[in-house]
Amino acid sequence: MMKFLGLAVCLVVVIVESTLAQNNQYLPPDKGYAYDKPNQPFPSSPQPQNIPRPQPTPGRPAPSYGPPPAQDDHHHEPGMPFDFQYNVNDIETQNDYSHKAVSDGDVTRGEYRVQLPDGRTQVVRYTADWKNGYNAEVTYEGEAKYPEGPGQGGANAGGYKY
Repeated sequence: MMKFLGLAVCLVVVIVESTLAQNNQYLPPDKGYAYDKPNQPFPSSPQPQNIPRPQPTPGRPAPSYGPPPAQDDHHHEPGMPFDFQYNVNDIETQNDYSHKAVSDGDVTRGEYRVQLPDGRTQVVRYTADWKNGYNAEVTYEGEAKYPEGPGQGGANAGGYKY
């Protein structure tokens, strides 16, 4: 009887695991992503360049590096486009923040907001791409409010609740 019960439990576990694996939305799609391939082929290896090396100065060793690479030798491979957002507003723990972003595969634009302990909301609007990097504009909404009276401020004033 115990052998049969152990076999039945193993069978149920296998069925549940295979069902969960089929419905897991966090895995990549079985047939790959459905976005167009870039029209420019990805280079397989850099092309050798015939660049004259600097001649050594008498009494000094020759430099062990070459000139910097040309500016137009970068091949950019576009990323996967996406669009997402989320919000958290937990009154009990005083956590209030959000984030939203959208990307066409080349440029990502977004905004995130965080409520600060002094009552203001910090807003960060950003743009990020392969050529210019991450560029952010930080602003604040509202006015800072600080505790009044003795024993209300300082390092032990409370802050966020966990």
